[in-house]
Amino acid sequence: MQRERRRDPYPWTWEIPTAVMLATLFVIVIGIQLGRSVANLLAGAGWTWPDANAGTFPSPIGTAFWTSLPGVLTGHADAGLPSPTPDGLAGRGLVWTGLALTEIALLTATIWVGVYTYQRWGPGRMRGMATSAEAEKLLGVTRLRKVAGIVRPDLYGKHAATEPVHRAAGDATDRPGPALGQGLSPWLLDRRLTKEER
Repeated sequence: MQRERRRDPYPWTWEIPTAVMLATLFVIVIGIQLGRSVANLLAGAGWTWPDANAGTFPSPIGTAFWTSLPGVLTGHADAGLPSPTPDGLAGRGLVWTGLALTEIALLTATIWVGVYTYQRWGPGRMRGMATSAEAEKLLGVTRLRKVAGIVRPDLYGKHAATEPVHRAAGDATDRPGPALGQGLSPWLLDRRLTKEER
């Protein structure tokens, strides 16, 4: 299954890179407006957002959202805001700092989500592998405790001894045959028995 994944990769067509590019551009544009809003919030003017009703062409988020981008990039904290604008808007330095920090945070989150999505559902994903939740369900401690009577009936079964049996590492009294290797570890004892059986 993994050999097939390496030899027959999913073909890259124009739709996937275009979708990635458009999503990245939208995150950058949102970051510009968020950075300005964060700068105004830190300056004490409150949360500000472009006027959704102003403008000449229709847009679901408002024309001023798009037309105010050049003004915000030049450091004008009042570009595209509904009038009257609040007092105490951020200065150019604070606007540019807010833009830089917001863009860095958003692009880092976008890259992380993109890498996770690519590894989880992309053409290079691991096929046939269980998720951690599925592995826990089948092989975890909860499952082992549930089937303890089947796995170790001598300790957890219906007819288990009331007192647990304690054995030392070199105890070989319950092994069949001559008493070989007294004081040896169980691994060495198994190796010695295997050689004698040959």
